[in-house]
Amino acid sequence: MFLTGEFIKLLSEDTSWTHGEDFGGKEDILLRKNCARIIHRYLQKVIGEPDETESLPSPSDIPDMNDCRICAPHIAQVIAKGIMEPREIGSIKLFEGDKEVSREDALLYIGKIRRGEDEQ
Repeated sequence: MFLTGEFIKLLSEDTSWTHGEDFGGKEDILLRKNCARIIHRYLQKVIGEPDETESLPSPSDIPDMNDCRICAPHIAQVIAKGIMEPREIGSIKLFEGDKEVSREDALLYIGKIRRGEDEQ
């Protein structure tokens, strides 16, 4: 079990960028959809990284992407940026936003973000 607050702290010791955001409670289990929202807002607010405008996945590519309409644009961005990926279930790609994020996966996402920061 990996918590939302733990993930935010791993991203940045200074959490002032989270004020006014609704990422769920700090003690909530980190779900993939919330992880995508946190990552995308971190990239926008802390790093100042522009959004991708090309190569965005669509609901026809990932049918469950719009299950959370609030999360959909964040999910599309983290997929387009190569930070998070949909999962292949047979011949279908699904994001599975309601699945928990493991500590191992969280560290993988943070590693991808850090590599991106180094390239800027």
